Amino acid sequence: MKSVFLEKSLGLDIREESIALTLIGKKLRIAEVLAGEFIELKLLTGKDEKAEKHFLNEVNRFLIENNSWPESVVVSLPRSLIMFKTFELPAPDIKAVHSMVDFELERHFSSGLDNLYYTYQLTQKPGNIFHVASAAIKKEIADYYLELIHKLNLKPTVLDISTFANANLTIPLETKNSGVSALADISSRVLDIVLIKNGIIEFSRSQTWENLEQKNDYSEKTISPSRIEKLSGSISQKIIEELEQALSSCQKIEENETVEQIYIFGGGPLAQPIAEKIEKETEVSTILLEVPGSVAPALPESFSSNHMMTALSLALSGLKNQKFQTNLLPRDLRPKRSKANPKTSLALAATVVLFLLGWVGSQIQFNSKTLTSLEGQLKEIKGEVSNLEKIDLEHISIQQYVDILNTIDKQYPAKLPLLGRLSQSLPRDTWLTNIKFQKGEMEIKGFSPSASKLVPLIEKSPNFKKTGFVGSIIRESIGEKFTIRAKLEPSL
Repeated sequence: MKSVFLEKSLGLDIREESIALTLIGKKLRIAEVLAGEFIELKLLTGKDEKAEKHFLNEVNRFLIENNSWPESVVVSLPRSLIMFKTFELPAPDIKAVHSMVDFELERHFSSGLDNLYYTYQLTQKPGNIFHVASAAIKKEIADYYLELIHKLNLKPTVLDISTFANANLTIPLETKNSGVSALADISSRVLDIVLIKNGIIEFSRSQTWENLEQKNDYSEKTISPSRIEKLSGSISQKIIEELEQALSSCQKIEENETVEQIYIFGGGPLAQPIAEKIEKETEVSTILLEVPGSVAPALPESFSSNHMMTALSLALSGLKNQKFQTNLLPRDLRPKRSKANPKTSLALAATVVLFLLGWVGSQIQFNSKTLTSLEGQLKEIKGEVSNLEKIDLEHISIQQYVDILNTIDKQYPAKLPLLGRLSQSLPRDTWLTNIKFQKGEMEIKGFSPSASKLVPLIEKSPNFKKTGFVGSIIRESIGEKFTIRAKLEPSL
């Protein structure tokens, strides 16, 4: 019997010299891996037509052979092309963080955001501190790969990062406050190292292998034992060195903290011996990632967990929300699509109709008894209602006066109390060059040594709400020039 899937999702994990594809189908309770393939590529630079043609032909063959025309297409590009930054922002709430984060990203990505596709993941820490894990890629580079994918008649719904995709598979394996974990993503050309502390990505770095002697063995199914021993020894030693360097470089991990577990992605046929040697050398639990429990354990022969785990995680993110749900694609490049399925909708509609019919029948009988009881009670309270009506009319009259006064206060606010509130909110080292009150809004302009701190200070006053910056903060010799706008709250 042919399986029926509510939705299909395709993950494409593009690396410097390979692409891993995983197609999964979603059923009611579980996802099923339908097909997978690992394809070796030449480096895609935009200058080698043969390399591009090979990429298009091989991926198109996979799509045709597996009838892979899915609703979701989730793509990750080579990690070495991605700029990755982490930092922390103090803010009163997540809304304030979103208003500040673009300004902070401008500082961390020196090339400016206008030439980048970027995304970020927010995680709240204790003490109103928000951790930001951000990633960006140059538009011209991303557009080149997106154009190749469009030639395959595929429309990417998500442009993700392998760092986040891999973390989505490891986070569910950890317990709360599980300490420091490390991820090593091993491909034929590049090693990616990620450090996670208590479920937060604190560090990520991509490093090209100095010695590419393992490149030709990465996709092989059988390698001689002596070759395995030699390569796994040199690669595991390099990974340990990179992990030690990453730990020393990450300021958020203290010297007395240790790595509790190491997760291995990729590695091809060398994955198992590499994991064994790392665990033996470091005495740290080293885990080869397995297919998660949300996926059916019966896997096709074409799927290789040593090549396609990142692609699997990408495909899963197209079907359900993950902890790290990020998308480098700007909203105007994301395809408009509906996940509604006709069969599912009809089944749910039929269930709802049957439920409503049963509920309506019981309610009619219950309402009939209730109505008889209420009619008797109504006769008793009619005499008392006349007095309450007078009180209610008085209340309506007073409320009308309050509404009139609030309208006047909103359109023509009393400026002196507002100026007093404003002067109490602003620090002494901040001065204003312009103040404007009109139609329920206040706009101020001025200079301050640290303009980003002003918004939460003004928000503390009950008279000012929805406070935010207008335009960018401009750094000048006398301080940071700013424009802030806030809504005025009525005094009544």
